[in-house]
Amino acid sequence: MELSEIEIRFGELLRKPKKTQAEMSEKEELSILIERALTKDESPLIEDLLKVGLKVTSSWDLVNTESSYPEAIPVLIEHLQKPYHHKNKEGIVRALIVKEARGLAGKALIEEYYNTPNESLNIPWLIGCAMSVVITRKEIDSVIQIVKDKKNGISREGFVEALGKYKSEKSEQVLIELLDDEEMTLFALKALGRLKYHFSNSKIIKLLNHQDKEIQKAAKKALKSINKEEI
Repeated sequence: MELSEIEIRFGELLRKPKKTQAEMSEKEELSILIERALTKDESPLIEDLLKVGLKVTSSWDLVNTESSYPEAIPVLIEHLQKPYHHKNKEGIVRALIVKEARGLAGKALIEEYYNTPNESLNIPWLIGCAMSVVITRKEIDSVIQIVKDKKNGISREGFVEALGKYKSEKSEQVLIELLDDEEMTLFALKALGRLKYHFSNSKIIKLLNHQDKEIQKAAKKALKSINKEEI
């Protein structure tokens, strides 16, 4: 049985509210098979991490550790674009959401974003989260292209947040435009508040009466940050 078929059957059992004893046993067996398949799939990455002195069994060991792992960053970047199972790919992307990857992983993450279909579970969204941490000035133009394309949907959230990390006239203009994009309004407000651009005041003031209470709150917070006074 192929891994995809195993996952489908496992999902069916997982969603079933009442299971027979046989189904419970089958679920446990399938879980073991999935874990073994994922380990085999990710073995090239694990071997390369071992070469740089990291004894891990999965990229998720890096995701869940409290220790830093700068020596792993080049290895993770190298393996990012390899055709791993989506669960392992998710682990690699999450493992790159660290400050040690800043200035190193941006280009590879953006390339992987374009190589990944938007409907591919949550990988595009996670890449945006990673960019919000690792972005440098040299990636600003590429990030702007992504956030301006509405076809990229909610996967843009982290990229919009990333634009709030560096002051740039281009970034400010795009963020102000995104205030009219209902999917991105909240994230654009947060980014503008962080950047403290006074030119966005008039546009933000209009959002104080927005029907969405969360956006009202974010607009008030952004204005307070920009003007350094209570609104």
